[in-house]
Amino acid sequence: LLSLDSGGVRGLLALMILEQLMEAVNPDAPPKPCDYFDMIGGTSTGGLIAIILGRLRISVADCIAAYLSLSERVFRKTRHRVTVKGKVQGRFDAKELAQAVKKVVKQQGMQEDALLKDAPEAGCRV
Repeated sequence: LLSLDSGGVRGLLALMILEQLMEAVNPDAPPKPCDYFDMIGGTSTGGLIAIILGRLRISVADCIAAYLSLSERVFRKTRHRVTVKGKVQGRFDAKELAQAVKKVVKQQGMQEDALLKDAPEAGCRV
């Protein structure tokens, strides 16, 4: 079981540690986490990383690149969290997150609106 918590710098740090662990398993050809762990899960951004690693079945190095690209686009704080009408806005832009995730999915050769539930043949559950 691979469990990934939270996000921001901690999400990137978790990926960097995971990259070192995978290299320790096989320095010449580090395995993808989806080929090594039976289940990958997480909370917050860790959940997003779990989907990228487990469901999209990519290497840790590729996940780090995707995470950095995604975080630049998504995790910019909104200027004002309270609108003129007094409504509280989310900390981050949900539309930007959806678009960034679709971009990562598409880069992996899948349809951008593909369902991300576990595939029946997947060895790793997310």
